[in-house]
Amino acid sequence: MDLALLALFASLVAAICQSLTDLGTKAATRTADDRAILAAQWCAGAGLLSLACLVFYPGLLGAPGETFSSLTKPGFWTLLAWSGALNVVAYVLYIRAFRLSDASLVAPLVLLTPVLMLFTSPIMTGEHAPPMGVFGVLFTVLGVGLLDADRANGRRFNFRVFARDKGARMMIGTAVIWSVTANIDKLGVRASTPLIWIAAVTIVIAFFALLYWLAGRRAAPSAFDLRYAIGAGSAMAFGNTLQMWALTVLFTPYVIAIKRLSALFTVLASGRVLKEESSGRLLGAAVMLVGAVMIALARE
Repeated sequence: MDLALLALFASLVAAICQSLTDLGTKAATRTADDRAILAAQWCAGAGLLSLACLVFYPGLLGAPGETFSSLTKPGFWTLLAWSGALNVVAYVLYIRAFRLSDASLVAPLVLLTPVLMLFTSPIMTGEHAPPMGVFGVLFTVLGVGLLDADRANGRRFNFRVFARDKGARMMIGTAVIWSVTANIDKLGVRASTPLIWIAAVTIVIAFFALLYWLAGRRAAPSAFDLRYAIGAGSAMAFGNTLQMWALTVLFTPYVIAIKRLSALFTVLASGRVLKEESSGRLLGAAVMLVGAVMIALARE
């Protein structure tokens, strides 16, 4: 198979994995508490990515210190600390958002991240968006208004729900933090390798997530109660690994555009899998996706 086609397929699988992460997180909120979900997701991901690192970098077994030093550059540890701390907060909000609201409402809100990156990227990485990025912002905002239209009153645009709905506010907070950590990730990959960076960030988040869970002084849930969280974490780790590999083959905008199909997949699947009312939110998610893709293309 042609390498580019394989990378396109990997990007599509990464989008499906993100959707599975969203659905698994929502399902996990019905069987476990937020702290346990956070710890289970990231420990599962850390285990899988640690194994992947040992496979791709076998020197980590025989001479871990020397091998790791050869794979990282100055600034790596500072970036890792910031990414780990911010992502723990982001994922606490992410899980809380799925507990409080329908997945079909909150999942598309992560598409606000590229809008916010129009402001964070120039500061952190020096990237600026040409005019097409502005049109992408307009499409994204339009889609947000369509996500929860007030059908009872016949109103097509409804922004007030995001002031009233706690889950939506939580996910908007997640998007804000991700607009910062996405730039840190770009700097982190430059200071190491894609796999090493993802694995290191995941391990750090898992560590802080465990501390956060232990601070709650709660009884350990059973593995059965955490089955959805473990599945979501495994899907997240696998999808992130595929995404990083695809970025080495394809232009970044292509990978991002395909990965963001996850918002549509989540909205479509939430009706059948989670028995949510999602049909009315499909148009809003689709319009937001168009805006996000326009911004992604404009930033290259």
